[in-house]
Amino acid sequence: MSDTNNDDQAPATPDPDRTLPTAAFIGYRPFPPVMNLYANYSFLLSALKSHKLCGAKEDDFLYLVEYHLGYTPRGPLNFGRGYYLRNGTSFRDPVLASTGEDFPIPFFISLFDTDTVVKLPPLDRTKNPRDMVDEVLRVGSSKGHGVTFGFTVEVGVKSLCRERFEWRRASTVPAAAAAGGQRDSQGEGSGHTVKTWYTLHRLGPSIPSAGTDTDGDGEAEIVAVLAFNHLLSFTHLFALELKGAGRTGELGERWALMAVTTALGIHFLRQAGKTGKVTAGVAQKIHAK
Repeated sequence: MSDTNNDDQAPATPDPDRTLPTAAFIGYRPFPPVMNLYANYSFLLSALKSHKLCGAKEDDFLYLVEYHLGYTPRGPLNFGRGYYLRNGTSFRDPVLASTGEDFPIPFFISLFDTDTVVKLPPLDRTKNPRDMVDEVLRVGSSKGHGVTFGFTVEVGVKSLCRERFEWRRASTVPAAAAAGGQRDSQGEGSGHTVKTWYTLHRLGPSIPSAGTDTDGDGEAEIVAVLAFNHLLSFTHLFALELKGAGRTGELGERWALMAVTTALGIHFLRQAGKTGKVTAGVAQKIHAK
């Protein structure tokens, strides 16, 4: 799986002090601080193939999320399964970002492969938007936090620099979520009240070597909270709330796009049963060889 950018983009292991020119957001509308992923029941086919990324309410339809089955090489994931975030609310809109399986990989390894490719628009707006930059949502382990999912991305508004972030599973409702008014339930009449919580931690500009464990700094700033409903909930799938520097816009719109896309990546892994400690442990042993 490749986690490097194009030659004229930021390298996979850049100088932390190096800054890059700002990249304008190419999404058709900004991401609000609170987002929810819902099943798309507009038509039967839509329900099987797509979800709706909405704002705080379901009627605030932001972006269409298409499930790519990988039966055809259509789109940036080719034969890999995953999600396409459409730059609009229909299947006709171009793909803004995607996340899923890297193709091709051997079938046996794919069963335990928890590293998820994330494809973002190029930093240079003069380039074709289809010339996407590859990033990786990488499984890891953090002392006291169990299985984690880390990534690096450009952050900032006037100038960009690479920073690393880590999704950590929370055993209880995070204080950041409670402070934001999120409840440990899906809503009235849902019948599913179990939630799995993740918090997104800002770890700074230094990038660890591939395959090493993250130190798990408990004091790292929480910049997003992700709440999944029960796997048997087929209507409201998750809620995502940006926090701190993520909410104020300090981290920039490219970071917000990465936060949304990696949330979809974790959702994809949950649906495939690949977020547990056993699968993550096998995956790390395979990649270590």
